[in-house]
Amino acid sequence: MGLLVNLADLLVNFHVLLVSLAGLLVSFHDLLVSFCFTRELSRFTREFGWFTREFSRFTREFLLYS
Repeated sequence: MGLLVNLADLLVNFHVLLVSLAGLLVSFHDLLVSFCFTRELSRFTREFGWFTREFSRFTREFLLYS
């Protein structure tokens, strides 16, 4: 009887370990996704800043020469 209880306890502990590892993998995946999103957002902000500067320059030149 004691052997069965120990075996059941071992299986429960192994299940808890697997669930913890799965949670760790999900957290790592979320970290990678947020890093990639931040990098893409930074790239978009840079490109949008370039577009804003060019549009501003175009507007100034248009108003200057019209």
